[in-house]
Amino acid sequence: MLHSLTAVGRQPVPDTLACLVKRKALHALTILFLAASACVSNAKEPPDLLRTWQGIPGLERTSKGRLYVSWFSGGRQEPAVENTVYLKRSDDGGHTFSQPQPMAGPLHGSRCYDPTLWLDPTGRLWFIFNRSNRETAAHGVYARLCEAPDAPEPVWTPEFRVGFDETPFSFRMNKPTVLQNGTWVLPVTHASSTTRSWGAGPQQLQGAAISNDKGKTWKLHGAIKAPEWALENMIIELRDGRLWMLIRTDSGVLWESHSADKGITWSEAKASSIPSPGSRFFIRRLASGNLLLVNHYKYKGRSHLTARLSEDEGANWNEGLLLDERANVSYPDGIEDKNGVIWMVHDRERYAQSEILLSTFKEEDVRAGKDVTGKVRLKQTIEEIRRPLVASADVKLLPPEWDPKAEADAVMGRLVSVTATEVKGAHDAEMAFVGSHAYIVAEVNDVKAGEGADWPFIYSTLSVVNIHKLTTETIIPIAKGEDVFENETLPTGAIFVPRILKLNDKTLRCFFASEAPGKRQAKTWFRDFDVATRAFEKAIHPVKLKTAAGTFDMEPQYFHADAARVGFEKRARDFGLYIFDSFKVFGGRTYAALNNYPGEQNGLSVLNKASDTFEVLGHYNEPGKLRLTESAINQLPDGTWMAICRQEGGDSNYAFTTSKDGVTWTEAKHLPFVPNGASSKPTFDKFQNVYYLGWQEKTKINNVNRSVFNVDVSVDGEHWERKYRFETEHSFQYPTFRQHQGSIWVCVTQGDTDSSRKERIMFGRLE
Repeated sequence: MLHSLTAVGRQPVPDTLACLVKRKALHALTILFLAASACVSNAKEPPDLLRTWQGIPGLERTSKGRLYVSWFSGGRQEPAVENTVYLKRSDDGGHTFSQPQPMAGPLHGSRCYDPTLWLDPTGRLWFIFNRSNRETAAHGVYARLCEAPDAPEPVWTPEFRVGFDETPFSFRMNKPTVLQNGTWVLPVTHASSTTRSWGAGPQQLQGAAISNDKGKTWKLHGAIKAPEWALENMIIELRDGRLWMLIRTDSGVLWESHSADKGITWSEAKASSIPSPGSRFFIRRLASGNLLLVNHYKYKGRSHLTARLSEDEGANWNEGLLLDERANVSYPDGIEDKNGVIWMVHDRERYAQSEILLSTFKEEDVRAGKDVTGKVRLKQTIEEIRRPLVASADVKLLPPEWDPKAEADAVMGRLVSVTATEVKGAHDAEMAFVGSHAYIVAEVNDVKAGEGADWPFIYSTLSVVNIHKLTTETIIPIAKGEDVFENETLPTGAIFVPRILKLNDKTLRCFFASEAPGKRQAKTWFRDFDVATRAFEKAIHPVKLKTAAGTFDMEPQYFHADAARVGFEKRARDFGLYIFDSFKVFGGRTYAALNNYPGEQNGLSVLNKASDTFEVLGHYNEPGKLRLTESAINQLPDGTWMAICRQEGGDSNYAFTTSKDGVTWTEAKHLPFVPNGASSKPTFDKFQNVYYLGWQEKTKINNVNRSVFNVDVSVDGEHWERKYRFETEHSFQYPTFRQHQGSIWVCVTQGDTDSSRKERIMFGRLE
């Protein structure tokens, strides 16, 4: 029964607190707040330090004009066990709002996320959300009810599970639809098999939960298959009585399915003609009978959120009313009131501005593409996070009891090898993701442990790894010296420092250097990989380097000449030019740090639109006495570039340099938060508005080099905390970190017997 309380709703506060205290990831203040909010419906808003990001809003408006807005936040990202769902209301048409009210928080390892508001035909307000626990593989749809949403102080029921006990994974995002015959239909994404991830990935199916007793009971129907990242479906009833389901996918368009029996059975899904960047959309039948679609239109990524109108049941849509043209705007939800005013919310920059935005307009405005009614109000901020409280030495990202070594040990315990059994030496891996697979490139050889630029038997491979099963499905060679391609034959030499760039969900571009020190100029090439067929093209292509002198094949001599033009004095080398750091995207452009390791030379470059030419923007090599090499780059919150550089010789500690424009750089210097660095590759990433700085420490475990690697976190690039301390005599070196499907993944070089400890590539989930 719908109104029966679950164990979640009955938990007394002391038991909840006792359970939550055990979770290391929660700040002490977070624990106290969430323990109370699990059972107290009108808990006060927690301090801003508990909300460092937010998004995924919902909206409803009562018959008397009260607005309710929902969203979720908590923790440092989505998904995270600290995720909490929130609610606020307005009684003056959305001009001012109450303080945020936590409606449900983490409990016994579960997270709460993706809330939706819905006013049912009886006048009750539903607060529907998802609760998920990946450790116990329990994932379900929950709700709280308010019988009198216009009351001075609305009273909410405890949370309860909304059925679907027959399936181990269920999830919903959008509002129910009430059919003409009175049936309630709720769009649901579900899976029949258990999952210990936050989502069901490729196992997900789309369906409809049907209630004929006003929400007391629900029965799930439909097992509609669509491309991966199919979720967040929405259902409307067409004039001919059929139901039309639209489904978010990662295929570039929404997919669709129809039901001719009120949602019991559904047609096989197919691609619709509605473009989509892979994000939630909104569709609703207006009082006029026309359809309203709010989606990204003529977009670049999640930009240009637009309201569009169809007068022919979705066959055609007008150009519509542009609601928000900016980047990273998404997740619209809304209603039409009795006066024909349409109220919409969406989010923007969940991990930067973290805004929840309100817009109003009428159907006539959508038809005209501009304000013709005087009711258009766009991009009104109704919730944001005041970030100065976060970027402070007094506010910690991690709880006092956090143990960096224990957390790192747990990570290492779940890593798996992705290197072929015949390989003796492996090093310097990079990775990209598409759907449920990681694509990991590495330099390898079948002769001996370690690596060397003058070893002609080194070649490069691509490992395809299922991230749900953590199994390597295939390992494919990329290139080897003397390989014959349809357009080129590679000369004898090492195939060194491979890198991989995701062009789109269909094509991955693999870069590599071909070199033979002292015999010829090294050259960088690329080869494209087709994801669907798991095959490389038969040709290879030279990568270009653009400098002030012109555009050339990417060879060390041209990189050196460009640096010498601005005062670089060290001698040229004929090998060692690499795309070293991970690719980073800022402002829609892709950047990479370039490095000549033996030449002790570094530069910042930007990739052209064709992804085949690196334009050198600036060089950072001073002071020369530090012998800088192998850098990692990022942008600080104010847009300043910062690079952390490996140092050869001397005290071997890392040095930092900054630039306002990427062209002119400061002299590099040591900074106190990296006190004891060793000569090895650093990392500098940003995930969900948090910087992750990785660096090798001089300390040795059982006298093994590169056996200690630290990962520190910060929100401002100035105040740092130790999140992971990897200690292992197998070595932990040259890691790469990537975020995908809500998790951060790592691949890293490890080994046993050789002094260099470079024998295999390990892969797994960091967090």
